[in-house]
Amino acid sequence: MIDITTRMEIAASAEDIFDSFVNPEKIGNFWFSRASEIWGKGKKITLSYDEFDAKVPIQVLELRQNRQIRFVWGTSDDERVVTITIAPSSDKSAVEVKEAGFQEAEAMLSNPALAEIRTYEYEEIIEHLLGQKEGGTFVLTCLKAYLENGVNTLRMGLLR
Repeated sequence: MIDITTRMEIAASAEDIFDSFVNPEKIGNFWFSRASEIWGKGKKITLSYDEFDAKVPIQVLELRQNRQIRFVWGTSDDERVVTITIAPSSDKSAVEVKEAGFQEAEAMLSNPALAEIRTYEYEEIIEHLLGQKEGGTFVLTCLKAYLENGVNTLRMGLLR
């Protein structure tokens, strides 16, 4: 299974980091414009990106208070599980975002019957995977700026 992992150290408590993700009043300061409600295990949440007129449905699989958040998103044929892990140490925390799944990409890259696949299709797959890595890095960078310096306008600079 393909997974993409991004890690960053943030000078904030595990509680503040966790709350920034699950609290619909805070998520707009660094990631999506807003969430439909506070996150809870088993809940279906809608994340909105006003700048792109987009709505992203997720289902929360697991919440471990101030330690871990797991949710699923993506299309039914390419569902991905995102795990956000928070590891506190004194006055900072390490935050890891791991997105696992990408069944469609894995099938394309590992199927010997597709050995004659065109180069541009490989390039599209790699571009998509790199885009997901960039997205994870961007989210954590915006979270760091928000929690460490009160900057809550970076996420709006994302271009597509």
